[in-house]
Amino acid sequence: MQVADTTGTLSQSAAVRLLAGGSFLGNSPQRWLQALAAAFAGVAILWLLRRVTEHRLAKLAAQTDTVADDFAIELVRGIKTSLFVFVALVGIDAFIVFPPPADEAVRIIKILALVLQGFAWTNVIVTFWLEQWARNNPRQSDRTTIAALGFGVRLVLWSLLVLLALQNYGVNITTLITGLGVGGIAIALAVQNILGDLFAALSIVLDKPFVLGDFVAVDQIEGTVEKVGLKTTRIRSVNGELVIFSNADLLRSRIRNMARREGRRYVVHTAVALNTDAVLLSRIPEIFRQAVEGQPYVTLQRSHLIGTTPAGHEFETAFYVTHPEWAIALDARQAILLRVYSAFQREGITLASGVATVTSMRGTA
Repeated sequence: MQVADTTGTLSQSAAVRLLAGGSFLGNSPQRWLQALAAAFAGVAILWLLRRVTEHRLAKLAAQTDTVADDFAIELVRGIKTSLFVFVALVGIDAFIVFPPPADEAVRIIKILALVLQGFAWTNVIVTFWLEQWARNNPRQSDRTTIAALGFGVRLVLWSLLVLLALQNYGVNITTLITGLGVGGIAIALAVQNILGDLFAALSIVLDKPFVLGDFVAVDQIEGTVEKVGLKTTRIRSVNGELVIFSNADLLRSRIRNMARREGRRYVVHTAVALNTDAVLLSRIPEIFRQAVEGQPYVTLQRSHLIGTTPAGHEFETAFYVTHPEWAIALDARQAILLRVYSAFQREGITLASGVATVTSMRGTA
Protein backbone atom coordinates (compact mmCIF):
# COMPACT_ATOMS: atom_id res chain seq x y z
CA MET A 1 0.00 0.00 0.00
CA GLN A 2 2.85 2.33 0.82
CA VAL A 3 4.52 1.58 -2.55
CA ALA A 4 1.34 2.47 -4.45
CA ASP A 5 1.02 5.75 -2.57
CA THR A 6 4.63 6.65 -3.32
CA THR A 7 4.20 5.90 -7.05
CA GLY A 8 1.05 7.94 -7.20
CA THR A 9 2.79 10.84 -5.46
CA LEU A 10 5.71 10.71 -7.94
CA SER A 11 3.37 10.65 -10.94
CA GLN A 12 1.39 13.57 -9.60
CA SER A 13 4.54 15.59 -8.94
CA ALA A 14 5.82 14.91 -12.49
CA ALA A 15 2.51 16.02 -13.94
CA VAL A 16 2.50 19.13 -11.73
CA ARG A 17 6.05 20.02 -12.80
CA LEU A 18 5.12 19.55 -16.47
CA LEU A 19 2.00 21.70 -16.19
CA ALA A 20 3.89 24.32 -14.24
CA GLY A 21 6.33 24.80 -17.12
CA GLY A 22 8.90 22.27 -15.99
CA SER A 23 10.29 19.37 -18.04
CA PHE A 24 9.71 15.64 -18.34
CA LEU A 25 12.56 13.39 -19.47
CA GLY A 26 14.47 16.54 -20.29
CA ASN A 27 11.84 17.99 -22.69
CA SER A 28 9.51 20.95 -22.26
CA PRO A 29 5.71 20.74 -22.36
CA GLN A 30 5.70 22.44 -25.75
CA ARG A 31 7.99 19.74 -27.12
CA TRP A 32 5.74 17.03 -25.76
CA LEU A 33 2.65 18.65 -27.23
CA GLN A 34 4.38 18.93 -30.62
CA ALA A 35 5.53 15.31 -30.41
CA LEU A 36 2.04 14.06 -29.52
CA ALA A 37 0.53 16.15 -32.31
CA ALA A 38 3.06 14.73 -34.79
CA ALA A 39 2.35 11.18 -33.61
CA PHE A 40 -1.40 11.70 -33.88
CA ALA A 41 -1.06 13.29 -37.33
CA GLY A 42 1.17 10.47 -38.61
CA VAL A 43 -1.20 7.79 -37.38
CA ALA A 44 -4.22 9.64 -38.81
CA ILE A 45 -2.54 10.10 -42.21
CA LEU A 46 -1.50 6.44 -42.36
CA TRP A 47 -5.03 5.30 -41.40
CA LEU A 48 -6.60 7.60 -43.97
CA LEU A 49 -4.17 6.49 -46.70
CA ARG A 50 -4.92 2.85 -45.93
CA ARG A 51 -8.69 3.40 -46.14
CA VAL A 52 -8.58 5.50 -49.33
CA THR A 53 -6.04 3.26 -51.08
CA GLU A 54 -7.91 0.10 -50.20
CA HIS A 55 -11.19 1.59 -51.47
CA ARG A 56 -9.70 2.77 -54.77
CA LEU A 57 -7.80 -0.44 -55.40
CA ALA A 58 -10.92 -2.49 -54.69
CA LYS A 59 -12.83 -0.54 -57.37
CA LEU A 60 -9.91 -0.96 -59.79
CA ALA A 61 -9.62 -4.69 -59.10
CA ALA A 62 -13.31 -5.18 -59.85
CA GLN A 63 -12.75 -3.78 -63.36
CA THR A 64 -9.57 -5.69 -64.29
CA ASP A 65 -8.38 -9.29 -64.38
CA THR A 66 -4.77 -8.60 -63.41
CA VAL A 67 -3.33 -9.89 -60.15
CA ALA A 68 -1.18 -6.80 -59.49
CA ASP A 69 -4.08 -4.77 -58.06
CA ASP A 70 -5.25 -7.77 -56.01
CA PHE A 71 -1.75 -8.10 -54.59
CA ALA A 72 -1.62 -4.38 -53.79
CA ILE A 73 -4.94 -4.65 -51.92
CA GLU A 74 -3.63 -7.53 -49.83
CA LEU A 75 -0.51 -5.54 -48.94
CA VAL A 76 -2.61 -2.55 -47.87
CA ARG A 77 -4.87 -4.78 -45.81
CA GLY A 78 -1.77 -6.32 -44.27
CA ILE A 79 -0.91 -3.06 -42.46
CA LYS A 80 -1.12 -3.93 -38.77
CA THR A 81 -1.13 -2.00 -35.48
CA SER A 82 2.65 -2.42 -35.25
CA LEU A 83 3.13 -0.06 -38.22
CA PHE A 84 0.93 2.57 -36.55
CA VAL A 85 3.05 2.22 -33.41
CA PHE A 86 6.21 2.71 -35.49
CA VAL A 87 4.80 5.83 -37.18
CA ALA A 88 3.74 7.26 -33.82
CA LEU A 89 7.18 6.69 -32.31
CA VAL A 90 8.86 8.28 -35.35
CA GLY A 91 6.65 11.35 -34.87
CA ILE A 92 7.49 11.55 -31.18
CA ASP A 93 11.19 10.94 -31.79
CA ALA A 94 11.28 13.87 -34.24
CA PHE A 95 10.58 16.36 -31.43
CA ILE A 96 11.71 14.61 -28.25
CA VAL A 97 15.31 14.03 -27.22
CA PHE A 98 15.21 11.07 -24.85
CA PRO A 99 17.92 10.32 -22.32
CA PRO A 100 20.11 7.32 -23.27
CA PRO A 101 18.12 4.57 -21.47
CA ALA A 102 14.76 5.79 -22.79
CA ASP A 103 16.19 6.44 -26.27
CA GLU A 104 17.45 2.85 -26.44
CA ALA A 105 14.04 1.55 -25.32
CA VAL A 106 12.28 3.59 -28.04
CA ARG A 107 14.72 2.29 -30.66
CA ILE A 108 14.10 -1.31 -29.59
CA ILE A 109 10.33 -0.81 -29.73
CA LYS A 110 10.57 0.70 -33.23
CA ILE A 111 12.65 -2.23 -34.48
CA LEU A 112 10.22 -4.69 -32.91
CA ALA A 113 7.26 -2.92 -34.54
CA LEU A 114 8.94 -3.10 -37.96
CA VAL A 115 9.75 -6.79 -37.48
CA LEU A 116 6.13 -7.57 -36.55
CA GLN A 117 4.92 -5.67 -39.61
CA GLY A 118 7.46 -7.56 -41.69
CA PHE A 119 6.00 -10.83 -40.37
CA ALA A 120 2.54 -9.68 -41.40
CA TRP A 121 3.60 -8.66 -44.92
CA THR A 122 5.63 -11.85 -45.36
CA ASN A 123 2.56 -13.89 -44.52
CA VAL A 124 0.48 -11.85 -46.99
CA ILE A 125 3.04 -12.28 -49.80
CA VAL A 126 3.47 -16.03 -49.30
CA THR A 127 -0.26 -16.68 -48.92
CA PHE A 128 -1.11 -14.65 -52.03
CA TRP A 129 1.60 -16.34 -54.10
CA LEU A 130 0.49 -19.83 -53.05
CA GLU A 131 -3.16 -19.05 -53.77
CA GLN A 132 -2.28 -17.79 -57.24
CA TRP A 133 -0.09 -20.81 -57.87
CA ALA A 134 -2.84 -23.19 -56.75
CA ARG A 135 -5.38 -21.38 -58.93
CA ASN A 136 -3.13 -21.63 -62.00
CA ASN A 137 -2.19 -25.27 -61.28
CA PRO A 138 -5.42 -26.88 -60.04
CA ARG A 139 -4.32 -30.40 -60.94
CA GLN A 140 -1.23 -30.15 -58.76
CA SER A 141 -2.76 -28.31 -55.81
CA ASP A 142 -2.11 -30.92 -53.15
CA ARG A 143 -2.96 -29.15 -49.89
CA THR A 144 -0.28 -30.87 -47.82
CA THR A 145 2.52 -30.03 -50.24
CA ILE A 146 1.36 -26.43 -50.68
CA ALA A 147 1.09 -25.96 -46.91
CA ALA A 148 4.60 -27.36 -46.42
CA LEU A 149 5.97 -25.15 -49.19
CA GLY A 150 4.37 -22.09 -47.61
CA PHE A 151 5.75 -22.97 -44.19
CA GLY A 152 9.26 -23.38 -45.60
CA VAL A 153 9.19 -20.02 -47.40
CA ARG A 154 7.78 -18.26 -44.33
CA LEU A 155 10.40 -19.87 -42.09
CA VAL A 156 13.25 -18.63 -44.29
CA LEU A 157 11.90 -15.09 -44.56
CA TRP A 158 11.03 -14.85 -40.86
CA SER A 159 14.50 -16.11 -39.96
CA LEU A 160 16.05 -13.34 -42.05
CA LEU A 161 13.85 -10.75 -40.33
CA VAL A 162 14.80 -12.06 -36.89
CA LEU A 163 18.51 -12.01 -37.76
CA LEU A 164 18.25 -8.43 -39.03
CA ALA A 165 16.43 -7.43 -35.84
CA LEU A 166 19.06 -9.08 -33.65
CA GLN A 167 21.80 -7.33 -35.57
CA ASN A 168 20.12 -3.96 -34.96
CA TYR A 169 19.81 -4.85 -31.29
CA GLY A 170 23.59 -5.19 -31.18
CA VAL A 171 23.72 -8.99 -31.08
CA ASN A 172 26.69 -10.58 -32.85
CA ILE A 173 24.82 -12.74 -35.34
CA THR A 174 28.00 -14.13 -36.92
CA THR A 175 28.52 -16.51 -34.03
CA LEU A 176 24.82 -17.35 -34.04
CA ILE A 177 24.81 -18.11 -37.77
CA THR A 178 27.93 -20.26 -37.37
CA GLY A 179 26.31 -22.24 -34.57
CA LEU A 180 23.10 -22.64 -36.54
CA GLY A 181 25.11 -23.79 -39.55
CA VAL A 182 26.96 -26.47 -37.59
CA GLY A 183 23.75 -27.59 -35.92
CA GLY A 184 21.94 -27.58 -39.26
CA ILE A 185 24.60 -29.83 -40.82
CA ALA A 186 24.30 -32.29 -37.94
CA ILE A 187 20.52 -32.38 -38.21
CA ALA A 188 20.67 -32.68 -41.99
CA LEU A 189 23.00 -35.71 -41.73
CA ALA A 190 20.66 -37.33 -39.21
CA VAL A 191 17.54 -36.91 -41.33
CA GLN A 192 19.04 -36.82 -44.81
CA ASN A 193 16.59 -39.37 -46.22
CA ILE A 194 13.61 -37.36 -45.01
CA LEU A 195 15.12 -34.13 -46.29
CA GLY A 196 15.84 -35.80 -49.62
CA ASP A 197 12.18 -36.73 -49.98
CA LEU A 198 11.09 -33.22 -48.94
CA PHE A 199 13.33 -31.55 -51.53
CA ALA A 200 12.20 -34.09 -54.12
CA ALA A 201 8.57 -33.16 -53.36
CA LEU A 202 9.49 -29.51 -53.85
CA SER A 203 11.15 -30.39 -57.15
CA ILE A 204 8.05 -32.26 -58.31
CA VAL A 205 5.81 -29.32 -57.39
CA LEU A 206 7.97 -26.71 -59.12
CA ASP A 207 9.44 -28.64 -62.07
CA LYS A 208 6.19 -30.57 -62.80
CA PRO A 209 7.45 -33.79 -64.42
CA PHE A 210 3.87 -34.91 -63.78
CA VAL A 211 0.75 -33.59 -62.06
CA LEU A 212 -2.18 -35.18 -60.29
CA GLY A 213 -4.20 -37.30 -62.68
CA ASP A 214 -1.37 -37.97 -65.17
CA PHE A 215 -0.87 -41.50 -66.44
CA VAL A 216 2.79 -42.38 -65.95
CA ALA A 217 5.09 -45.38 -66.27
CA VAL A 218 7.87 -45.91 -63.74
CA ASP A 219 10.09 -48.90 -64.47
CA GLN A 220 7.57 -51.73 -64.98
CA ILE A 221 4.67 -50.00 -63.21
CA GLU A 222 2.02 -47.98 -65.03
CA GLY A 223 -0.76 -46.02 -63.39
CA THR A 224 -2.40 -42.72 -62.53
CA VAL A 225 -0.86 -40.25 -60.07
CA GLU A 226 -3.27 -39.87 -57.14
CA LYS A 227 -1.25 -37.89 -54.57
CA VAL A 228 2.06 -36.08 -54.28
CA GLY A 229 2.89 -35.87 -50.58
CA LEU A 230 5.79 -34.52 -48.59
CA LYS A 231 7.59 -37.87 -48.46
CA THR A 232 5.82 -40.19 -50.91
CA THR A 233 3.95 -40.16 -54.21
CA ARG A 234 1.06 -42.56 -54.71
CA ILE A 235 0.22 -44.10 -58.07
CA ARG A 236 -2.85 -46.23 -58.79
CA SER A 237 -1.62 -48.94 -61.16
CA VAL A 238 -3.58 -50.33 -64.09
CA ASN A 239 -4.11 -53.51 -62.05
CA GLY A 240 -5.85 -51.55 -59.31
CA GLU A 241 -3.27 -51.65 -56.54
CA LEU A 242 -1.86 -48.49 -54.94
CA VAL A 243 1.90 -48.24 -55.47
CA ILE A 244 3.79 -45.90 -53.12
CA PHE A 245 7.14 -44.41 -54.13
CA SER A 246 9.40 -42.28 -51.98
CA ASN A 247 9.83 -38.96 -53.78
CA ALA A 248 13.61 -39.22 -53.97
CA ASP A 249 13.49 -42.75 -55.44
CA LEU A 250 10.82 -41.68 -57.90
CA LEU A 251 12.90 -38.81 -59.30
CA ARG A 252 15.90 -41.14 -59.64
CA SER A 253 13.81 -43.43 -61.85
CA ARG A 254 13.00 -43.02 -65.52
CA ILE A 255 9.50 -41.56 -65.57
CA ARG A 256 7.47 -41.72 -68.75
CA ASN A 257 4.52 -39.34 -68.70
CA MET A 258 1.91 -40.86 -71.01
CA ALA A 259 -0.50 -37.97 -70.47
CA ARG A 260 1.84 -35.64 -72.36
CA ARG A 261 2.58 -37.85 -75.32
CA GLU A 262 1.64 -36.40 -78.69
CA GLY A 263 1.05 -39.71 -80.43
CA ARG A 264 2.14 -43.31 -80.91
CA ARG A 265 4.44 -44.97 -83.44
CA TYR A 266 3.59 -48.46 -84.65
CA VAL A 267 5.89 -50.80 -86.58
CA VAL A 268 4.22 -53.70 -88.42
CA HIS A 269 6.26 -56.71 -89.57
CA THR A 270 4.57 -58.81 -92.25
CA ALA A 271 5.83 -62.08 -93.78
CA VAL A 272 4.30 -63.40 -96.99
CA ALA A 273 4.77 -66.77 -98.68
CA LEU A 274 7.99 -67.44 -100.60
CA ASN A 275 6.09 -68.30 -103.81
CA THR A 276 4.53 -64.84 -103.98
CA ASP A 277 5.02 -63.23 -107.40
CA ALA A 278 7.42 -60.26 -107.60
CA VAL A 279 4.66 -58.05 -109.02
CA LEU A 280 2.51 -58.79 -105.96
CA LEU A 281 5.48 -58.13 -103.68
CA SER A 282 5.88 -54.69 -105.24
CA ARG A 283 2.18 -54.01 -104.52
CA ILE A 284 2.44 -54.59 -100.76
CA PRO A 285 3.96 -51.17 -99.84
CA GLU A 286 1.23 -49.48 -101.88
CA ILE A 287 -1.44 -51.54 -100.07
CA PHE A 288 -0.12 -50.32 -96.74
CA ARG A 289 0.05 -46.73 -98.01
CA GLN A 290 -3.60 -46.79 -99.11
CA ALA A 291 -4.68 -48.39 -95.85
CA VAL A 292 -2.87 -45.76 -93.80
CA GLU A 293 -4.04 -42.77 -95.85
CA GLY A 294 -7.64 -43.79 -95.29
CA GLN A 295 -7.38 -43.23 -91.53
CA PRO A 296 -7.53 -39.88 -89.70
CA TYR A 297 -4.66 -38.89 -87.40
CA VAL A 298 -2.30 -41.40 -89.09
CA THR A 299 0.86 -40.64 -91.07
CA LEU A 300 2.81 -43.28 -93.01
CA GLN A 301 6.54 -43.13 -92.31
CA ARG A 302 7.81 -46.03 -94.44
CA SER A 303 6.90 -49.43 -95.90
CA HIS A 304 9.60 -51.65 -97.46
CA LEU A 305 10.67 -55.17 -98.23
CA ILE A 306 13.51 -55.73 -95.76
CA GLY A 307 14.60 -59.27 -96.59
CA THR A 308 13.81 -62.89 -97.30
CA THR A 309 14.12 -65.81 -94.91
CA PRO A 310 13.25 -69.47 -95.23
CA ALA A 311 9.89 -68.57 -93.67
CA GLY A 312 8.98 -65.94 -96.30
CA HIS A 313 9.47 -62.42 -97.63
CA GLU A 314 9.49 -59.85 -94.78
CA PHE A 315 8.04 -56.36 -95.00
CA GLU A 316 8.34 -53.63 -92.39
CA THR A 317 5.86 -50.74 -92.21
CA ALA A 318 5.97 -47.84 -89.76
CA PHE A 319 3.19 -45.32 -89.21
CA TYR A 320 2.53 -42.66 -86.61
CA VAL A 321 -0.81 -41.92 -84.95
CA THR A 322 -0.89 -38.22 -84.05
CA HIS A 323 -3.79 -38.46 -81.59
CA PRO A 324 -2.82 -38.93 -77.90
CA GLU A 325 -5.83 -41.09 -77.01
CA TRP A 326 -4.88 -44.74 -76.64
CA ALA A 327 -8.27 -46.07 -77.79
CA ILE A 328 -8.19 -43.97 -80.97
CA ALA A 329 -4.66 -45.18 -81.75
CA LEU A 330 -5.69 -48.83 -81.27
CA ASP A 331 -8.77 -48.32 -83.47
CA ALA A 332 -6.59 -46.80 -86.19
CA ARG A 333 -4.10 -49.67 -86.04
CA GLN A 334 -6.90 -52.25 -86.17
CA ALA A 335 -8.57 -50.54 -89.14
CA ILE A 336 -5.28 -50.41 -91.04
CA LEU A 337 -4.54 -54.11 -90.47
CA LEU A 338 -8.06 -55.14 -91.47
CA ARG A 339 -7.81 -53.13 -94.70
CA VAL A 340 -4.40 -54.68 -95.43
CA TYR A 341 -5.70 -58.24 -94.88
CA SER A 342 -8.71 -57.53 -97.08
CA ALA A 343 -6.41 -56.22 -99.83
CA PHE A 344 -4.23 -59.32 -99.48
CA GLN A 345 -7.28 -61.52 -100.06
CA ARG A 346 -8.30 -59.54 -103.14
CA GLU A 347 -4.78 -59.61 -104.58
CA GLY A 348 -4.23 -63.27 -103.75
CA ILE A 349 -1.32 -62.59 -101.40
CA THR A 350 -0.76 -65.34 -98.85
CA LEU A 351 0.86 -64.86 -95.49
CA ALA A 352 3.82 -67.10 -94.73
CA SER A 353 2.70 -70.30 -93.03
CA GLY A 354 3.74 -70.65 -89.42
CA VAL A 355 4.74 -66.98 -89.17
CA ALA A 356 2.44 -64.61 -87.35
CA THR A 357 2.17 -60.98 -88.28
CA VAL A 358 3.86 -59.13 -85.46
CA THR A 359 2.86 -55.58 -84.55
CA SER A 360 5.20 -53.63 -82.31
CA MET A 361 5.29 -50.07 -81.12
CA ARG A 362 7.73 -47.52 -79.73
CA GLY A 363 6.62 -46.64 -76.22
CA THR A 364 3.82 -48.00 -74.07
CA ALA A 365 0.33 -48.25 -75.48
